[in-house]
Amino acid sequence: MFKVSKATIDWLLETTGAHAVHPVVFLTLTNLLEKSHRSKHVRAARQNINEYAPIKKILEKAPFFWRPGEFLYRKYEGGFWQLSFLADLYADPDHPEIKRGIEFILERADDDGFYSVHCLSGNLYRAMMQFGYSTDERILKGVEYQCERIIKHNGADCFVMDYSLLPTCHMTLPKVLLALSYVPEDNFTPVMKRAKNVMIKEMRDTKVYVYVPSNNEQYKKKVEEFSESVPVSRRRSLREDILAMKKEYQKSPGLGKRLEKTGWFMFGYPNSYNSDVLDVMRSLAAVGARRHKEFNKALAVIKKKVKIDKDGRQYWHMENSLNDLMIASVEEPNKPSKWITYHALYVLKYFEGLSIEK
Repeated sequence: MFKVSKATIDWLLETTGAHAVHPVVFLTLTNLLEKSHRSKHVRAARQNINEYAPIKKILEKAPFFWRPGEFLYRKYEGGFWQLSFLADLYADPDHPEIKRGIEFILERADDDGFYSVHCLSGNLYRAMMQFGYSTDERILKGVEYQCERIIKHNGADCFVMDYSLLPTCHMTLPKVLLALSYVPEDNFTPVMKRAKNVMIKEMRDTKVYVYVPSNNEQYKKKVEEFSESVPVSRRRSLREDILAMKKEYQKSPGLGKRLEKTGWFMFGYPNSYNSDVLDVMRSLAAVGARRHKEFNKALAVIKKKVKIDKDGRQYWHMENSLNDLMIASVEEPNKPSKWITYHALYVLKYFEGLSIEK
């Protein structure tokens, strides 16, 4: 049982001042304190969500994103990213620009999702379901297809992995798991269940963050040397050669020892396509994964990072930030973060239980 001070909860529930984070107020009331959505405090918090400055700024610029000719995938600035960020910030879906954006993006989806990329597709499907589209056949079909691919490849296949010894992408799994957490029980198919189990098993087998092959850098260097030895005019057709090289390398010398992904010890929010230890554990909690001893190291990483000030307030820092890349800054890096603190407490409540000081 993790003990939380009243000062911590009071801080998360602040509704005035420059550091008020209205979505965190709503999430704290509903998910940590388990207040009814009908209570006046929860209803008041929900009404204020879109007044949160980053949400407000994105929505004000929304007409720029949802129009023909705009490059939706423009990294961190395009429409794909803004829809995902709005969901990360728990924007109120009643805003008309959100529905318009979802329909605009769905019209441009392929049968295999968005550019066949799991992390992008997972983020967008999750955002749409979070915003009220959880029973939309177009989205459920897309999630089902993602799950079929994950079962087929025993993980998330991705063209970027040609240059990694890993057979599939580990860091995208939390994105797909989080998307699955928004699929209603009546729409949760056997394929989705199998894919969910595959992803949870991968997280258990790697203790969440111990997955980096020690021979990976050696392999990447070999690929670079091979690519540089080929004339520039032929380099776009090297994929089959590189895949053959990868297959042989996996046989001998193989992956080597699995190393910790130390970059995942730095917590950030939102993370976009990347992940960290807290991000993974949040997705596991959201999708209803059971507590296993293999998750203990990850939980220990989270608990080790808690800080306590002179007033007894517990908090976690924002260590990674996309502020310089997003069109709307969220929180100051290397400062106490309400987003990180809320998610840490959400994870600890699910896996260990919370004892909240009265």
